[in-house]
Amino acid sequence: MIAPVVVGVDGSPSSLAAARYAARLAVRRQTTLDCVLAYQPAVYAYPPMGGMDPGLLADDQVREDLDRMIAHIGDGLRDAHPELTDVTARQVPGGPAAALIELSRTAAVTVVGSRGVGGFEQLLLGSVSSQVAAHAQGPVVVVRPVSTGGGTGDGEGFDPDPDAGPVLVGIDGSAESQAALRFAAEEAQLRRTSLVLVQARAEGDEDAALDEALDSAAAEVAGIPVDKRIVTSKSVEDTMIEASREAGLTVVGCRGRGGFTGALLGSVSRALTQHGSGAIGVVHKHDR
Repeated sequence: MIAPVVVGVDGSPSSLAAARYAARLAVRRQTTLDCVLAYQPAVYAYPPMGGMDPGLLADDQVREDLDRMIAHIGDGLRDAHPELTDVTARQVPGGPAAALIELSRTAAVTVVGSRGVGGFEQLLLGSVSSQVAAHAQGPVVVVRPVSTGGGTGDGEGFDPDPDAGPVLVGIDGSAESQAALRFAAEEAQLRRTSLVLVQARAEGDEDAALDEALDSAAAEVAGIPVDKRIVTSKSVEDTMIEASREAGLTVVGCRGRGGFTGALLGSVSRALTQHGSGAIGVVHKHDR
């Protein structure tokens, strides 16, 4: 059974950009696209005595509206990408983060927008991207606004172009960065583009183990143009955010060297999902 590309949608501009990005991923991977809209109805603690609860009637109307919205999104993606083998657009019960984390277990890639502003307020998509990036069982791509100036990307447009730049991956020798390297190399091959290995170090940090990790990563990648970069700065997070502006996709491990085992996201992956530009991939070491 071919693993699908799964994308969470809620009608917001961010999620619609994520759906378009996911469609392009599915085309390149020659797999199916599963567009999922998760809805958790409100709980009414004190229904009126006798008759039908007006809250339940309102919930039925919301579900019908959501069905129409998800069907419209699916139709638009099919029209835009007739080469897609299959597009499923469906509504699932439960919170969006929990639903997407569960579906990620069998997904090739799970795609989410960076925020759920707009759309139906009941969908509660405010922190979904960070939860999915932290807990998903496969690679996650968070689609962020594209920065074209000196900002962090928050005020710029969505719809990053996967052909606009190379695939960039952060390397630090950790098991997570090795998993990120494998995913980044696969994406670079599918996009027929180059792979940039970035090792961001704090100023004055001379570490032979980091040098070896970078050389080893370059040696693992065959048949792809590779650019090795060592960048020193006061902030590794700022360095990776800045580097993401030139990339078609920026990939990092969920946590890097020295990260706390119990932490949900490392400081670099968290900074990128919050402030990076374009598409940000977060990969866990146990990914398929």
